[in-house]
Amino acid sequence: VNMKYEDMKKSKAGGAGKEFAQFVKVGYNRARQVTGEKLGTVQRTDYDREFQDLCNRVDKHSFWASMLTSKVELVLQPNPAYRFEDFVNEKIGNEREIRHTYTEQLGICMLNAGSDMSSSDYGQALLIMGDYENRIGESEHKMIKNAYIKFVKPFMEAAAKEGAINVSISSTTRHLSKF
Repeated sequence: VNMKYEDMKKSKAGGAGKEFAQFVKVGYNRARQVTGEKLGTVQRTDYDREFQDLCNRVDKHSFWASMLTSKVELVLQPNPAYRFEDFVNEKIGNEREIRHTYTEQLGICMLNAGSDMSSSDYGQALLIMGDYENRIGESEHKMIKNAYIKFVKPFMEAAAKEGAINVSISSTTRHLSKF
């Protein structure tokens, strides 16, 4: 009997009590069977090999689907805490931690999932997409590094020189105003 408590019909007079009793009985029997199997006091229910393989495939697919979903969420909505952490480390003088971009993380996850399910067309597609995501991530790494070297660093150096010139001019002006 496959029923849920919410599905019980409460409109029949006295019917709801019988259905609830059946619901409790089924739940108790299932719990007793599972507990007995775990403790080894009851013979385990044997399933045919094809059904077990299908269950393993479903478990594998659901695991990789949740992993891929979390990585796609990171690509779509990056974590600003990492940027703040990099900013603080830069101000303290620590070297920035080199980590994979979110696109690279997605590519790695796709490659792992694809190699785990390589016998199916879905696995082959994941291997191809994972390779392309890694290439995009590597390009992103290069772009970030080049932007820092060619734009941000010279800009910061120029701003620091400008700030030093302004500080020396204002300190000279302050000293001259005393006279």
